[in-house]
Amino acid sequence: MLSLLTGLVILAPIAGIIDWVWSIVILLGIFFGSIAPDVDKGRDSAIFHSAIPGAKGRRFFLTPVIGYFLYIFCYKPLSMVFVGIFGQKILPKQGHRELPHSPIGIICISALLTFWIWLFCFVLSFIPYLEFLRDNPLIWIFGAAFLLGCFLHLLEDTCDNSGIHYLYPFSFRRVRGTVASDGSDVRPKLYSVILLVVAVVLFFGFLLSKIDASYAYWAAFLVPAALWIVFLKISGVPAKKVVWE
Repeated sequence: MLSLLTGLVILAPIAGIIDWVWSIVILLGIFFGSIAPDVDKGRDSAIFHSAIPGAKGRRFFLTPVIGYFLYIFCYKPLSMVFVGIFGQKILPKQGHRELPHSPIGIICISALLTFWIWLFCFVLSFIPYLEFLRDNPLIWIFGAAFLLGCFLHLLEDTCDNSGIHYLYPFSFRRVRGTVASDGSDVRPKLYSVILLVVAVVLFFGFLLSKIDASYAYWAAFLVPAALWIVFLKISGVPAKKVVWE
């Protein structure tokens, strides 16, 4: 939920500038990317089910489709390659948070997923009236948004007491915070409220010309970046205890 709300903060200043189709594709990319890293968690992961996390029973039929596609055609092949190169030592001793929970992992998975989408659209482009799918810029926009969603997931997990190993598979030192990962901590809920309020303020501020339009792209980048720096600090990142696993 934090990742999707961050996406709203990013889009709020530029919603009136970019095409609405781009906005939808960006939000979809961030949404799928924000739950993609948990593909290493097993079948209980949200990406394998149509229920939307935190949406009170609402469902999205594409989620498990993307989830199983990622698992079969992106995660498993890349995992085998990395294990083949670095050995069994890169597999987690407990829990999950392995390849898809690392910067190198999300870059590889995002690139491979984007390639598959491009290939699928390329094949479809030979069908009459679907020529527009060939090298459509929305493919790359979705891929970039997906990568952003994955990165935001890593930031969320960095805040909790399990953390993320950013130098995986070369180092297993985790950067972590002090947020309880069992859902009992109030801080993520506070972050959600802040992100939502900021998104609304930015949207109407630029829509009603209360904020100069020349600041739109700067606001789309700097505001969410500043908020996450504050969130990481409040979450106790980096916590003193080092977790090796």
